[in-house]
Amino acid sequence: MTNDEEPECANPLFFKWVSEWYEVARASNAKTQHTLKKACVSLQRYPLLLENAQDAVQLQGIGPGIADRLVKKLASWRKEQGIAEPAAVVSEAASGSANPETSTSTRQKTQRLYVPRYRSGAFALLIGLLKTYCLYGPDYFIPK
Repeated sequence: MTNDEEPECANPLFFKWVSEWYEVARASNAKTQHTLKKACVSLQRYPLLLENAQDAVQLQGIGPGIADRLVKKLASWRKEQGIAEPAAVVSEAASGSANPETSTSTRQKTQRLYVPRYRSGAFALLIGLLKTYCLYGPDYFIPK
């Protein structure tokens, strides 16, 4: 993505930053160059204006890592330009830092019944115990 082939796109700042990251990754032969290339292409093709950097996650090739880098870069760019943060971004940041437990959701595990696989050692033990129970009753002691 050289400067000569930069096409018109709806998000020129994001495209410029991601293409700069792509060039750095390509120069150092980093593994992230392929992901950044996909991110450049999807930003180039996306016709709508993105309100903030977190909205870029919906694009192919842009995950939470690249979106976080874009958020930080956008914040520093706004600080350099003397532009104030939008009210929605400021309120989200304040609410997110005040209560971190609501922002990170933890999935609870459901309790499942243990069923051993067919023809496994555990399956053989259970079958042996069942046959002994059926033949001799519940009070029978099974030696080792």
